[in-house]
Amino acid sequence: MLKLLIFLQIFLLGTYTPTEKPKQQLSHLSTVEINKLFQEANITFKERAREAELDRLCETLNGSVLLAFGNEVVYRKDVGLKRLAKKSPENIINSETLFELASISKQFTAAAILKLNEEKKLNLQDEVITFLPNFPYKNVTIHHLLTHTSGLPEYMDFPEKDFNKNEPLSNVQLLKYLESRKPKILSQPGARFKYINTNYALLALIVEKVAETTFERYVREEILKPARLNNTFFTTELKEKGNFAMGHLGDRSERPFHFHNGILGDKGIYSTVDEIYRWMIAYFIDHKVLPENVVELATQPQNKLLKGKPAEYYGYGLRIEDEEYGYLVYHGGLWRGFQNNMVYRPSDQYIFIVLSNFRNRAMIGVNGKLLQIIDGA
Repeated sequence: MLKLLIFLQIFLLGTYTPTEKPKQQLSHLSTVEINKLFQEANITFKERAREAELDRLCETLNGSVLLAFGNEVVYRKDVGLKRLAKKSPENIINSETLFELASISKQFTAAAILKLNEEKKLNLQDEVITFLPNFPYKNVTIHHLLTHTSGLPEYMDFPEKDFNKNEPLSNVQLLKYLESRKPKILSQPGARFKYINTNYALLALIVEKVAETTFERYVREEILKPARLNNTFFTTELKEKGNFAMGHLGDRSERPFHFHNGILGDKGIYSTVDEIYRWMIAYFIDHKVLPENVVELATQPQNKLLKGKPAEYYGYGLRIEDEEYGYLVYHGGLWRGFQNNMVYRPSDQYIFIVLSNFRNRAMIGVNGKLLQIIDGA
């Protein structure tokens, strides 16, 4: 009876038109037929609510957004400017505009390490010193680096006076700094989970050492190409590309060059929403980059501690959450005015990606609202 009353209201208000109108009055329909109409209306309402939420996001977003369920893209939009101070047609963000992925880059570094592990060229339990002989910290393994349980200090916190701020800092230079200065370790390996960018900068060096080629070349050939990512580049290659966005803070100020931009592994990859979507399909669903069992390891909590539980769960280059909205695999990215987010839910292959070059917090809370709409009765 309740459903019948709901549908009477729906038809009287004219807010919903079923794809197949009933051939008889609602009062003459069976329970099965009424349930079918109710389900159809519910799907339509959810689609409209979902689109309205994303339209609201795009009112304040400066960047690109995509929502999909597996191979079906249900929403895709580019809005805003590559440089906020330049309002011209050639400065408008389009589908080819490149964004600094910031920490979303970490999953590519992790995939490269996992690929080398699959090829038996390294073992995740190998110590860092095996590949970087002068590394000054004992008992730190590749697994510790991947899971942010190494206890290493954050290189972004090192005194800027110790570096040439006019030149990009390289991963090799960072390693030499660690070797010569030996900054104090934050905790013993495996004792604490703390998100530290130094971990992934060192992983990039290990990739180079083991693969005997540059980090960029190995990732492109072994990780990007299998996923058909042809419009994804490293910071070191950006000068050759004209269609890239500049990062901006909330006050609309453009972020200039910073010497930390030279470090790869923890960040430093530029790409588009469509490329990241292609990556997520290839990596999480079609397993074109790594075998399914390896991807499963990457998307499960791996940051187990010697004692107790970590405050949050981390796999290999990916964050993990299993609470209100089910099992989510995700990662954000913040760097020099860029603010990004990508989320994957295996249960329904929900994919949500936002890349923005304006840190105005437009995307905050949107993923949760979308999942509330999708999961609602």
